[in-house]
Amino acid sequence: MLVLGIETSCDETACAIVRDGKKICSEVVATQIPYHRRFGGVVPELASRKHLEAINTVVEETLFKSGFEMEHIDRLAVTVGPGLAGSLLVGITAARTLGAIHNKAVFGVNHILSHLAVNFLTASISLPYIGLTASGGHCDLVFAKSHDEFEMLARTRDDAPGEAFDKTAKMLGFTYPGGAEIEKLAKGGDEGAFKFPVPRFKDGSEDFSFSGIKTFVKNLIPETDEERLPDLAASFQNSVANIFSAKIIAAAKQKGCQRVLVAGGVMANSCIISHLEEECARNSIQLFYPEARFCTDNAVMIACRGFWQEKSLPLRPSPDLKI
Repeated sequence: MLVLGIETSCDETACAIVRDGKKICSEVVATQIPYHRRFGGVVPELASRKHLEAINTVVEETLFKSGFEMEHIDRLAVTVGPGLAGSLLVGITAARTLGAIHNKAVFGVNHILSHLAVNFLTASISLPYIGLTASGGHCDLVFAKSHDEFEMLARTRDDAPGEAFDKTAKMLGFTYPGGAEIEKLAKGGDEGAFKFPVPRFKDGSEDFSFSGIKTFVKNLIPETDEERLPDLAASFQNSVANIFSAKIIAAAKQKGCQRVLVAGGVMANSCIISHLEEECARNSIQLFYPEARFCTDNAVMIACRGFWQEKSLPLRPSPDLKI
């Protein structure tokens, strides 16, 4: 089955064609980062305008690179949420138009679950599994009973982890996006130099919280010498990794599941992945994660999710789409 995926949830206009959820035939990503960098983050109005400018070219180039025509495509998949409403609308309109013109089925897919689905591209993974998606806008821990049945175990109540990375980077003088800059600064730093607080809720919830550790960094920066900034960055990075590992291992034990999938932009951080590999191995848990290039928003993950998903989600923009 050939699936053409379209992703426009935030600041990447992307399209890809994937065969049977395993073979990438072509992919194109038009990034908007240079346009948003001067504002220190994504501007929704600008994002939707840039998607409008790029979408037709991106789809046409993807088809050209694959050697296929629309008549060869079996199914279209498009992100319907969560995301920026205006940006989502551009992708959904493009997919619905192509579907109507060429008489193709159009599948609306969940952006968060699509991040997890890209793991199936290169690995044979049995179900059920525990899935963690950590990005600039989301942090969701789910229990996947099947490809269409998911139980939400925890999600962030405040900042997303990628947001905490970006804001910490900004406080340290780096430009947007800041996650990669934090990772560079942290290399050679002592991850045990600063002891970070462990977020906990009075109601006993297992939800995530990253606002506190971001504020902790803010308070430490004025009293930290420049030569110790790598230690601060490494300690911050390690505190995020500790939060992830504690949550996924607890969830795996609770559900009696020894398979964990992680995804999302934050998982492009090699130090976090190394930490999770060590902790999962220590607890006899199989850890799966995608290549770094598939951690950030892309259309390959949308096409993969479109292949594995059996029913389409409503084809309308849903900024707050729930699992």
